[in-house]
Amino acid sequence: MASVKFIGVSRGLKGILEYVTKREKTIDRLITGINCVAETAQDEFEAVKKQFRKTDGRSYYHIVQAFSPDDPLDFETAHQIGVEFAMQFTGFQCVVATHMNTAHKHNHIIMNSVNYESGRKFHQSAREMRQVKEFSNTLCRRHGLSVTEARANPFEIPEWKRKLRRAIKKAMELSYDRLDFIRCMELWGYKVKWEEGHKYITYTTPENMVCRDRKLFDQTLLRENMELYFEMGGREYLDSRRQWRELGESEPTIDDALCGLASILSALNTGDNDRFHLETVHHSEREIERILRRGGKIDRTVQYAVDDEDMEYEQNHGFSMTM
Repeated sequence: MASVKFIGVSRGLKGILEYVTKREKTIDRLITGINCVAETAQDEFEAVKKQFRKTDGRSYYHIVQAFSPDDPLDFETAHQIGVEFAMQFTGFQCVVATHMNTAHKHNHIIMNSVNYESGRKFHQSAREMRQVKEFSNTLCRRHGLSVTEARANPFEIPEWKRKLRRAIKKAMELSYDRLDFIRCMELWGYKVKWEEGHKYITYTTPENMVCRDRKLFDQTLLRENMELYFEMGGREYLDSRRQWRELGESEPTIDDALCGLASILSALNTGDNDRFHLETVHHSEREIERILRRGGKIDRTVQYAVDDEDMEYEQNHGFSMTM
């Protein structure tokens, strides 16, 4: 997943060129001049400004193009993508430097603010900026890398994201836990990054589109809600809801199951055991144990329903089916 950011001017032209070309950060073959020679870029930038009498105001633009650490990408390819990206700014002089000193590979692009062909100063509208980021995504796709949306909009959900949401919910229906879910998604060509210590779940589609759970704009699919679903036996709960639904009642969905489980957890946390008893007519001892592990409080004076077939048979007949 590549991101493109325009960085505010924080130092003079000489200082920024020295920074991006430092030998502690990069090497000669990862430094390229576009429409200029990298070693003499400062003089060439200033010569163009003087030629068109535009020496005041912003003297350069600093663009950072960063790549996902999960992508199979070497420094030379990252640099090639940076050069191709910089060349889209027709008539502008640029220095492209690929840094090697961080966990994620990234390019620094320093661009003269004045066009050496037309003399006009660089300016882009918000629409043009989105086009720039989409061009970066296009380059990444050509090289088999993951990409991200230029901007996520909850009111304009693209079809690939709708398809991803459907796949996640279907996988939740088929899975008993997080590992089952990840394996199921991988069978359908999706990569899932769901790790301890990470705030989000990140998905990569078969087309290399990358999306965090919060950019799916669906509360059910937030990490904390999916963890609740699996820790409280979501699949078993959903199956029981569907099995015992009233005639004519619509089939419960993943969203319904999550709401029901959240309601049970809320009741436990407030000590509302009668409500819990009504909600768990078809719950097994294993599910109750999971709830206890989450810190739920259960009043042992309440007789909870059991869904374990072996245990039910033993209670009714005096011996176990497995004996």
